[in-house]
Amino acid sequence: MKRLATILSSLLLSGVAFSAEPSPVYQAGSQYTAVLNTQHAQWHMVPRVRQNLVLPVEQACQSSVLIPRGLWLFTRDSNGSPELLAPSHTPLPMGHSGHIPIVACASQGEGLAVPANLIEWLNNNTGAIYVE
Repeated sequence: MKRLATILSSLLLSGVAFSAEPSPVYQAGSQYTAVLNTQHAQWHMVPRVRQNLVLPVEQACQSSVLIPRGLWLFTRDSNGSPELLAPSHTPLPMGHSGHIPIVACASQGEGLAVPANLIEWLNNNTGAIYVE
């Protein structure tokens, strides 16, 4: 009987050790409406109604920050400035605040550099951005 309990206990423990939560799968157009591909330096707009649009990031508009991969919310900070906010399920490196300022390319500010007209589009057309 003790042997059976030991076997059952080890099976249960091994099941817990090997079970892992699946990575979330996001749906373009429903959970996010814009994609920032950092490797290819381009934005991909996925509006719900209109045709998809791909915009390359100009060399003069490179970001000064590294953005962890995952889903980010387009929000405004306490001063009303646009920013990306990481929801709790977006994996972040140790010490990352989960906030990334969005700045216009011409501003030379610290944050994700985005053309001014694209900031306006994001403000009006998206609540979430997927960074890949």
